[in-house]
Amino acid sequence: MQYTKIKIIDSKNGPPDQDLDMGDKDNNNQEKGYNPNYLFDEQEDLKKKTSVSWILVLTAISASLGCSIPAGYNIGVVNAPAEVLKQWCNETIIHRYGVQFTAAQLDGLWSILVSVFLIGGIVGGIAGGRLADVLGRKGTLRLIYLCNLLSGILFLNSKSFALVEIFFIARLLSGLSAGITMAMVPMYLLELAPADKSGVFGVVFTIGLNFGVLFSQFLGLENLLGSEASWPFLFSLFAGLVILAICTLPFIPESPKYLYTVCNEYGQALLELSHLRGMPSSEVSWELDNLLVSSEKWSLKRVIHEPITYKALIITCIIMLGQQLSGINAVFYYSTSIFKSAGMSTAGAQYGNLGAGLINFVVTIVSTTFIDNFGRKTLLLSSSIACAIMLTALMTSMILSSVTTIPGLSYFTIAFVLGYVLFYGIGLGPIPFFIGSELTDVGPRPIIMSAMSVANWSGNFLVGLLFPLVNLILKQYCFFPFIAAIVFIIIFTWKVVPETKTFSSENVLSPPIKE
Repeated sequence: MQYTKIKIIDSKNGPPDQDLDMGDKDNNNQEKGYNPNYLFDEQEDLKKKTSVSWILVLTAISASLGCSIPAGYNIGVVNAPAEVLKQWCNETIIHRYGVQFTAAQLDGLWSILVSVFLIGGIVGGIAGGRLADVLGRKGTLRLIYLCNLLSGILFLNSKSFALVEIFFIARLLSGLSAGITMAMVPMYLLELAPADKSGVFGVVFTIGLNFGVLFSQFLGLENLLGSEASWPFLFSLFAGLVILAICTLPFIPESPKYLYTVCNEYGQALLELSHLRGMPSSEVSWELDNLLVSSEKWSLKRVIHEPITYKALIITCIIMLGQQLSGINAVFYYSTSIFKSAGMSTAGAQYGNLGAGLINFVVTIVSTTFIDNFGRKTLLLSSSIACAIMLTALMTSMILSSVTTIPGLSYFTIAFVLGYVLFYGIGLGPIPFFIGSELTDVGPRPIIMSAMSVANWSGNFLVGLLFPLVNLILKQYCFFPFIAAIVFIIIFTWKVVPETKTFSSENVLSPPIKE
């Protein structure tokens, strides 16, 4: 790695009256025993405490309202009103083009309208990291807000214009925004958060995502907004939250770490950091003092060729794929029928499904109270083991119910569903979204988080594509592939994933260099 020598002549570019010889700092890092590929040694700084300011809280709320909640909302909104939307598509195509679709063709069209969101997510994930560096973290946040607002407007007007194409564009645009969101927002929040609160702000993104899914499923009930007359309002309601988020933009800071390490603007970074922490510059400058500015730009090729960043890339992608292949979507797919088998009405089963989503949301919130007290690896392992047990018990109960009648078995099945959702929310749900940011420093972080986003959407697409076939072939054994995936994640986490709680991202993957 090559570093440049920078002569500092004013506070705009760095600390005044200092020569920053990057090669010398590299040698100093080696003397300390830390990996020179990484930019920020927090071992001593982790002991320093910084308060959570109102600016940081406002930024987290804004990112939730404008990014993570809309992403989750658009994931969950298509489930309840599916039949209503199919009917509208059929009537619109007959009216507009005079073509009568068969039931199979209509199902195919609906599958396209659903899956184009996932395709947009993959494209957005690929672009998200690059945009975060080119536009800045705050500039990318503006772009996400704009895309979400525009997609909401298109959803609202698709029925009045009687154009399925408008609905298609809105789904694609909302997927693109969700993909950028997953690549950028967890990274942005962790760059702003104090070191001792990184776990809490890492989970904030997942809280917003889960709330968006739950909120859309609740509003999608037929007696609320899931009717033929109200569905345009259902699909566009999240735009109101985005408008609230846009109003907060003047108060939202740029990432100080991005400003210094990527843009080499020390003075501006220090101003933003002081504003963010609500403290004088002299009391927060230590957060920037150990950062090194590399003259080389990070690319995917460089990330792959650097052993440590390559390891971070592999860990991040495998953990995220494991989360998507853990069976959470399949459990929610089956939960309604499981609740009905316990004697619930169709409406009662829908509310039971909402209850499972509520448990997932509440547990994710509760996890913020202890996630910084336990290791990420510990929580990920514990959550995965518990999920594997619950999913195995659920599959066993489904097999037994198919061959015999056991009084009360259906209630145990419900307990296994709720238990799985509960333990998923403790670790396997939230941690994969931010562990990539904790494994890497500011330089390669956008690329690795982009890869995480692509892994998320690809896994989601894969499950959506293959699960109906798996369900058809394996029937009561359909959860077996997901159990196998969780077992793999348990072994992989145990053997490969490092603990990120007590170490900075810049040295967590590398042991001290021995002389």
